[in-house]
Amino acid sequence: MKSVQSHPSAALLGVANKPPLTWELPQPRRPIALKVAILLDGKGGTLRDTVVVVSGDKIERIGGPVPQGAQVYDLGGLTVAPGLIDTHVHVTYHFSHDRFIDNRLVGQDEPMPDSVLFGVENGVRILEAGFTTVQSLGPGTAWDLPLREAWARNLVPGPRLLTSLQWFRYDQPGQTVQPEPQLRAMVRDLKARGADAIKIFASTSVREGSRPTLTQAQLDVICGECNSQGLRSVVHAYTSAVKMAVQAGCTAIEHGTGGMTDEALALMAAKGTFFDPTVGVVTENYVANKDKYLGVGNYTAEAFEMMEKLIANPKPPEEFIRSLKVPGLKIVYGSDATAGAHGHNAEGLLYRIKFGGQDAMQALVSETSRAAESLGLGGEIGTIVPGMTADIVAMRGDYLADATALRHMAFVMKGGRVFKYQP
Repeated sequence: MKSVQSHPSAALLGVANKPPLTWELPQPRRPIALKVAILLDGKGGTLRDTVVVVSGDKIERIGGPVPQGAQVYDLGGLTVAPGLIDTHVHVTYHFSHDRFIDNRLVGQDEPMPDSVLFGVENGVRILEAGFTTVQSLGPGTAWDLPLREAWARNLVPGPRLLTSLQWFRYDQPGQTVQPEPQLRAMVRDLKARGADAIKIFASTSVREGSRPTLTQAQLDVICGECNSQGLRSVVHAYTSAVKMAVQAGCTAIEHGTGGMTDEALALMAAKGTFFDPTVGVVTENYVANKDKYLGVGNYTAEAFEMMEKLIANPKPPEEFIRSLKVPGLKIVYGSDATAGAHGHNAEGLLYRIKFGGQDAMQALVSETSRAAESLGLGGEIGTIVPGMTADIVAMRGDYLADATALRHMAFVMKGGRVFKYQP
């Protein structure tokens, strides 16, 4: 994987190696017609040789003639799909002067304006790669909310953003878990501040031994309060914390290594818990950019030795392979992209297909309609059907014959606005 530019202005000024992004302001009042050879609808269906008509920010119809006076994009020879969705990113993490900047230290390590511009650059890279929606899962930064607003208003090119703002984590030196009333108050406070979901660290990082950090009672309180407040709860969990989080009624499990027993998988399927295995990007990216991460926080020499052993054998954890065979289990796609991985978000999906044996169509469903469902947006995005928001991408080649077409996005539309067209 290529690392990001050494300064954010490079990509924003079009100095990057690839052609600059093209985007339309203001959006034409006339309808847009997409002439399509292969269309994957995001639900597992395929259409061929059709026309998709977009009016405003919605899909008006599929099929029929090209409307008179429409702006026409010929997407023949491409595979058309819903805008891709990454349910787990760290959208503002970046390299500055070839070193990883931990966002909790921003203001100490670099000027705030530089940090903001790096976040803007990440948005450009993500959108250009065909990801029209992402969920940023803390630890949050002060500019997640303004970025969400700027990208929603198309002030600058970037994906639709959902954010947890920060996370619940109680394994740091000197920390003590708050009593039940305070835990509930923290959930309500994050909701009031604009959080779209609550990120919960129920175990330490795999680089720190994957130890549980919360009790069953504490998880019950936090996830229960999320449910009562209409908030989704997304849980970083390994080993025994996986089953604990599922029992607590949490919305989604991230990672899961060491805890995906047959019992836990069956329980997840029965409760409708979403599973995001985050394989194929995060560890590979750390190792590829070792010189930029080593010595920052818990990115120690010992941690890198462990991660290098993990990727020496490209086969995914056997728990992921078993999860594919569990009826009704809702597997979604999240890359856990951090500095160095933005714009390469699809690599984890290709990894799951090539090494994990996931069916290419089901893999696409996991990063479109099912991912949208996990974000509470299943009625708005993730599927190409009339009435849905017009998030549509097109990749060079036949995705079902060769999934690496995901690396070659030729067309990106978000909310009916064309941000990229490179036929």
